[in-house]
Amino acid sequence: MKLAVVIINYNSSADLDKCLDSLVACAPAVEHSIVVVDNASVDEGLDEVHRKHPDCLWIFNKENVGYARGCNRGMAQVDADYYLILNPDIVVQPGALDRLLEFADAHPRAGVVGPQLLNTDGSIQNSCRRFYTLKTLLLRRTILGKIFSDSRTVHLHLMDDFDHRASRPVDWILGGCMLARRSAMERVGPMDERFFLYFEDVDWCFRMWQAGFEVQYTPDARFMHHHRRDSAQGKFSKSFWLHLGSLISFYEKWGMFVWLMKKWRDPLLVFLLWALDMAGLTAAFGIAYGLRGAMGGLFDEPLYPVSEYIPLLMFSWLLATLTFLLTGRYRPGRHRAARSLTEHLQQIGVVAVLLLASTYLGHLEVISRAVLLMFIPLLAVVTAAGGEVFRRILRRLEKGNLSLERTLLSGDPGRIRAWLASAGDPADQGVDVAGYVADDAGGSGLPPLGGGDIPWLGSTAEMLEVVKRYRISQVVFWDRPASGDATWITLASLRRLRVRLRWQVEDVWLLAAGARAEVFGGALSAVKGSGGGTALRVFGSRLLSLCAGLILGLTGLLPWIWFRLVLAPSGRGSFIKIRISDLWGHQPRLTLAVSATGRVLALPWQWALAGVLLKGGIALFGPRPLTDGRVDAPRDPDSVLAFWRGEPRAPGLTGRWSLTDPGRNWASFTAQLRQLWNDPGGFGTLGAGDDTAGMTSDGAAGPAGSRGEVS
Repeated sequence: MKLAVVIINYNSSADLDKCLDSLVACAPAVEHSIVVVDNASVDEGLDEVHRKHPDCLWIFNKENVGYARGCNRGMAQVDADYYLILNPDIVVQPGALDRLLEFADAHPRAGVVGPQLLNTDGSIQNSCRRFYTLKTLLLRRTILGKIFSDSRTVHLHLMDDFDHRASRPVDWILGGCMLARRSAMERVGPMDERFFLYFEDVDWCFRMWQAGFEVQYTPDARFMHHHRRDSAQGKFSKSFWLHLGSLISFYEKWGMFVWLMKKWRDPLLVFLLWALDMAGLTAAFGIAYGLRGAMGGLFDEPLYPVSEYIPLLMFSWLLATLTFLLTGRYRPGRHRAARSLTEHLQQIGVVAVLLLASTYLGHLEVISRAVLLMFIPLLAVVTAAGGEVFRRILRRLEKGNLSLERTLLSGDPGRIRAWLASAGDPADQGVDVAGYVADDAGGSGLPPLGGGDIPWLGSTAEMLEVVKRYRISQVVFWDRPASGDATWITLASLRRLRVRLRWQVEDVWLLAAGARAEVFGGALSAVKGSGGGTALRVFGSRLLSLCAGLILGLTGLLPWIWFRLVLAPSGRGSFIKIRISDLWGHQPRLTLAVSATGRVLALPWQWALAGVLLKGGIALFGPRPLTDGRVDAPRDPDSVLAFWRGEPRAPGLTGRWSLTDPGRNWASFTAQLRQLWNDPGGFGTLGAGDDTAGMTSDGAAGPAGSRGEVS
């Protein structure tokens, strides 16, 4: 089909009726179709317009999805050489459609063509514009516009200096009436749906120019436009705020300052998290000092003025900064994932030990121990809250596309297509995909990917120019660096521009898992050593298991004696010996107290576990213990990466495997403690027997569908 007319309607039934009547009266000579996309209008008269024009293709959205999304949905319904986007307040003039198509055919480099728009009195509307600048923005969208109402900058932006009776290339044209070439759309992609209303036309035209197409204005085709500037009705109108929001989104996408912020996103995010931590530390100290002051009557020693504590506060900043830095809290790339409660408490524990030791060894008499003892738990709470606030801010920024990295994909289109099909929304990966580059053997261009949203931007030889033109912050490769000077010059130039380079090749995950890159035998190799876990983590886990073993040994002896002498002989319980196993090769033997039905009893009855805890055969927290010599090898990518990042750990009496919804918060921690108390080891119900006793699932803690946790 030569032409498809797409009209986006929202509560404009009267205008829509006139527009459709004019399309019928002034129909083009070529084969065409008309698509009407209604964004959940509630005004009267729409049903009548629908009945009056049954030959149109009608799409009724259940909600107002915005102008750009409505246009994309309408264009996706019809295969045509050209798409004419119309507002419902456009009235087609005789011969306008034929002359517009003739002009487009005569200018094959024109990706978008805009006709001349007339006011109802026949005067010419300024329907083409120059791109916005910061000065234009201030004069058009602030009170400065009223002070400098006759500014030359605004006149140039509106192209008042141009004779609108002549054809010429322009920066952009109003989206209320624009003709788009299908082949150009395939190269630049559809309208960007982040723009709910306004600026989708500016962005589309900007991308046309970026891709090598032109935006042309012609007065040969004329349309009447009942133009209403809803965004200028008032500063508190809905349209004004939509216009302002879209303008911010446009500058978020193309502005140099925002691009630089995205480019240096990781250090900026680290600084933001550090600032939240230091603010939380200061707040925790202030609360602790205030509580100590409020409880002054309970202490014999006076509380020194807060000024005496300033050196201690500054030392705490330095101590916390170094501790968090060395323990990985500020490591780039870990911002989007929540930290486990155990990891967080370990970090706070290091800060607490060092702070208490330094004040003790320094004989600081002005320091109130009560202030310090209250300060430490408060520090744990406020820094955990600060981390959650940080992640919420990051998620909010990503949802609004304000922190997504502008990303270019490079490689075989088939592999990229397969990745897009399995990866889901790229925004969930923190990226805004501008397009892809790949070599075109046929020379006629490659099709867009991802349902038409990710256009082909050029060959791999043009990568550097594409990166500069589209302000790319990250390039993702699906092929290893090829030999040849040209490839290495491109990679070197990208690194000089501080562009993040990412390779989606099979062996790169070794480096992500902590392997060290080395040259071995004249070739590149990845080395993964053993014992890479921090000594603090290993020591903390072992100490926790020792303490648990001692407590269980002291408190569980009497219940165990009672069970052995009274309950077991009466048939109300028994002991079952099992051998557990895991992927790391741990195979300790456990003796468990079970009920008459074989259900594992609560922790106070499991005195026999104390010895295994003390010996290190089993841990308090760790991977799921399995029986019958079974192991649970990692299979999915997350599990494989977790295996290589993790260190050998003994099976645990509880762990994240015991949760139906594994979170990393206080609720999940308490849920694990409840599971530990009610069913240590998560064995559920055991059959009577020896080492090879079977095991059946009993609720969420049972082994059905279980997976060994490796990190």
